[in-house]
Amino acid sequence: MANQEILQSLISDQVRKKLQKDGISFSEIRQASNTPEKLVEDIYCNWRSGKINVFRNWDGMLENQQKIVYSNSACLLPGDRLYIDTSSLKKKWKVATWNVNSIRARLSLLLQWLELHKPDAVCIQETKVEDKLFPVWELKQAGYESDYYGQKSYNGVAILSKHPISDTQYGFLNGYDRENARLIKATISGVRLINVYVPQGQNTESDKFQYKLKFFEELKQEILQEKTSLRACAIMGDFNVAPEAKDLSDPESMKNKVSFHPKEHEFLETIKDSGLIDIFRKFDQNSGQFSWWDFRTRGFERGEGMRIDYILGNSVLTSSCQTCIIDTETRAKDRPSDHAPVIAEFIF
Repeated sequence: MANQEILQSLISDQVRKKLQKDGISFSEIRQASNTPEKLVEDIYCNWRSGKINVFRNWDGMLENQQKIVYSNSACLLPGDRLYIDTSSLKKKWKVATWNVNSIRARLSLLLQWLELHKPDAVCIQETKVEDKLFPVWELKQAGYESDYYGQKSYNGVAILSKHPISDTQYGFLNGYDRENARLIKATISGVRLINVYVPQGQNTESDKFQYKLKFFEELKQEILQEKTSLRACAIMGDFNVAPEAKDLSDPESMKNKVSFHPKEHEFLETIKDSGLIDIFRKFDQNSGQFSWWDFRTRGFERGEGMRIDYILGNSVLTSSCQTCIIDTETRAKDRPSDHAPVIAEFIF
C-alpha cells in the first residue's frame, strides 16, 4: 500500500503529510476529518496491520514517548501521536543461493524449504539433470517459475522465482565452456542475478585446476560486461573458494591447496574490485561460519567445513540489505545436500 492510499479519502493532503513526517495527535486528526467515525475505524485497521505506529507519553508524564503495540484491548487516547510506518510500505525482497547436489534427489527438501522461507528468487547449483527432466511442474505448484540450464548427471544451474523472469542468458555470452552448464543470468524485480557454479579444481597439479583458473578469468570478463554499477546486481553461487582463513575449519592444512590457493584468491579479489561486496560478511565477521561440509568425513557433525557459497552484491543492492545468513538448519535435515543455503533479505 502506498503512502497516499492510507486513509486516502478521509484526510486532507496537509494532514497526510503530517502523518508521514512529524506525526499527528489522535485528537487533531479526528478534528480534521469530516467523517471521524469512519476515520477512527480505518486508523484502528491500519494500526492492527502495522501500517500506522502509535506513540504515547501519557500527557507528558513520560519523558520519552512509548510505542503502543496494537492488541484487542488497545484503545487510542487523545494525546497519542500517530505516524505512518514507512518501513512497512517498502518492498521486502528475499534471495538465496543453494547448491542442492541433485535437484531431483533433493526435491522434497527443496519444496519444504521454499514453503518455509518463501524467497522471492533462488539461484540453484548442481541440479544434475537434463532440461527435459527438470521438475518444472512441481516448482510451479509451489508458486515458482523456473529457468534452467542443465546437463545429465553433472553441473546444472537454475533460477527460481515468484515473479516474472526476464532477459535470461544461458552460459557465457562469448560461448566459453558451452559443454558445461555452469552459468545462468536473469533479471527479476529489476535485479540482475548471475548464478554461477565454479569448478572445484581437484588439485593444483591437475588440468582441472587450470580449467578453474580459466573459468575465473572468463567470469571476471562476463561480470565486467554487465556494468554492475548501473543497476542492482548480485553474483552468487558455489564459488568453490574460501575467501579467508576464518572461512575454513583448518586453514593451515589448506594453505596453497585447491579452494584456498593464492591464484584463486587473486581472481576472487579482482571480481570484488569491480564493485562487489561479500554480503554475508557485512553482517557477520565471526570465524567458523561454513556453507559446505564433507559427507565423507562427517564434517557437519564434527564442525569441519568451508564457506564457499556466497552472494556478492554491488553497492546499489548491498545498501538495501537487511540481513544475510547461512541456513545451517537445512543442512541438518534428513537427506540434505552437502551445502547449506545462503539467504539475504533486502528492503527497496
